[in-house]
Amino acid sequence: MLLVSFIAFYTLVHTIRHIPGLLHGRLNWNGEITNTLGIIRIVADIFISWLFTLSAYLFLYWFYPNKSYAKLILSISISVTLCFLLSFWWIKFMEPVPVRLGNYLPAAVFFYAINVIFGMAFYFVQYAQYKELQAKELLLQTRQSELSFLRSQVNPHFLFNHLNSIYSLVYHHSDQALPAIAGLSDMLRYMLYDTTHEVALEKEVVYIEKYIELQKLRLDEQVEVNFKCIINTHHIVIQPLLFLPFVENAFKHGDLSGNTQGLFISINVDDKKISFCCRNRKGSNQKDSASGIGIENVKKRLKLLYPHKHHLDIIDNADQFIVNLNIFYEQ
Repeated sequence: MLLVSFIAFYTLVHTIRHIPGLLHGRLNWNGEITNTLGIIRIVADIFISWLFTLSAYLFLYWFYPNKSYAKLILSISISVTLCFLLSFWWIKFMEPVPVRLGNYLPAAVFFYAINVIFGMAFYFVQYAQYKELQAKELLLQTRQSELSFLRSQVNPHFLFNHLNSIYSLVYHHSDQALPAIAGLSDMLRYMLYDTTHEVALEKEVVYIEKYIELQKLRLDEQVEVNFKCIINTHHIVIQPLLFLPFVENAFKHGDLSGNTQGLFISINVDDKKISFCCRNRKGSNQKDSASGIGIENVKKRLKLLYPHKHHLDIIDNADQFIVNLNIFYEQ
């Protein structure tokens, strides 16, 4: 890439240099290019110019990232000096008349300095691109680490709550204890093996249904749950465990008795978005220190997973707790 760019740059510089001759219909590029000696001179000039560019690029590549500025300056100075001596020796060898260093140096410094600057500029452009890519990779790794941490919080959180529910059933010798354990087993299987990547929306719906059934087994009183799911578009995938914390929060802190219209949950999917709604009347249960972990977790995950592609609206008033979540996607 550097060599191709250098050749294009070299051609451009020397073409600009000879614009006056081109305007008058002649080109004098170190002799006639139809002459064998002229072609040799051009090839040699390209090679020496390339050495200036390559040495500046390589020494920056070796020393600049490590901040070895003294070595960098010394190395570039020595290499440029050697390249100048090589260029001068070649001119003396090729020219039939003697060439003095004092006469040659002013004319050559400008063009070879341009090649050194080109090599340095090329390196810094690549270095800037590399740092930008490195920053993006670091951001991606940080994001993945944060997501892994958030997911690791989700699973123990749900497991802790479910074990408490089952403990209560076992303690009271309920016939529903075994079905509750079987339901928890199914949920754990989903959480451990199916939630590392995006999952089909239908799987997430089944998981929510199992959770509702498990909670119904736990609660002594009759609860009213109205769960509506309308999926008009097939093959929809979603990040797992985004909806369930809101459902869990409703069971833990809501008044779900029939005379309060219970718990209303809906999932609607069209060709633009997934709409989730969870609505319940607030109960008298006091929140403990662990309350809200699941909801805060979901908020953070939504920001990471669906930046600028979701809208979460939570209405928390004296009587009701309502969650409206829209996740937008492209077909």
